[in-house]
Amino acid sequence: MAPDMQEFFDNARALEQRMRDAEISLRQAVVTGRSTDGTVAVLASGLGKLTSVQVDPAVFDHRDPDRLATAITEAVRAAAATASRLAEQRMGPVEINLH
Repeated sequence: MAPDMQEFFDNARALEQRMRDAEISLRQAVVTGRSTDGTVAVLASGLGKLTSVQVDPAVFDHRDPDRLATAITEAVRAAAATASRLAEQRMGPVEINLH
């Protein structure tokens, strides 16, 4: 094999290994997102897998489902943004969707 082709394949294997390592790291990472009012927090992996939702019991004192829905949405979006930043640091530009 020509030296430049060998170098190409070596570089490709090294990139593939770095991506695998980054994926493992992101799978193990935990990111948090919080609502603006602090009543809801969500935890997700660095790959965007939603793992838990924590709701401050005080939120039920308001008996306002729209307010709670907004807080949950804000927390999920914040976690997705944090996961995206973390993934970009480790892998380059990527899009994270929580699921």
